[in-house]
Amino acid sequence: MGLMILAEAEQSVVLLVLLVATLGLTFWEARSRGLDWQRTAWWMLLVLLTHVIGYLALLGWGAYRKSRNLD
Repeated sequence: MGLMILAEAEQSVVLLVLLVATLGLTFWEARSRGLDWQRTAWWMLLVLLTHVIGYLALLGWGAYRKSRNLD
């Protein structure tokens, strides 16, 4: 939502639908990785503020942890 406000696109229905879809994917990804509610909420807020960039950060972080066997 933060980037949508900066881009003055908060009235765009398409971007709003994409934001909701991205938030759903973030929730699903965080819970499937076994993150607790606090970390899940943190990722949800990050994605809410940064939109797709935050979701890509979550995927990158997950791939890094998987490659380092930190899970």
